[in-house]
Amino acid sequence: MNDTRMIYERRGFLRANSDFPVKLKQVSPGLSVQINNSFSKDISETGIQLSSFYFYPVKSKLLLEASLSAGAEPVKVMGKVVWVEQFPYQERFKLGVHFEDLSQEARFQFRDVVAKTISSNKQAESPMPQLAT
Repeated sequence: MNDTRMIYERRGFLRANSDFPVKLKQVSPGLSVQINNSFSKDISETGIQLSSFYFYPVKSKLLLEASLSAGAEPVKVMGKVVWVEQFPYQERFKLGVHFEDLSQEARFQFRDVVAKTISSNKQAESPMPQLAT
């Protein structure tokens, strides 16, 4: 059975597991521009959980470039790190990022990804119909 997580958290928005590449760039005066690669772990229309080999402090401003589907233009959005957790015994981090100044188009794209993920997970978990013999 798939590990399907589709829950309403205290934010009130449906979240779904995800696994797509996201490029991160910290936006802070005085920092050199460095783009780091990460992967999404779950997503909603207002935020994303990421897995990263780079540490970003809480309240860091990030420019995210999310490749939601193959062949489509990546979605660019600003976000703020709201929590950080280190994986046990690893130099890898989970990041909770809240989207900021999200355009209606980007919000629709994230909402669409969540809906399609949930729909495909439900279909994958449905039992196969029995054929009459």
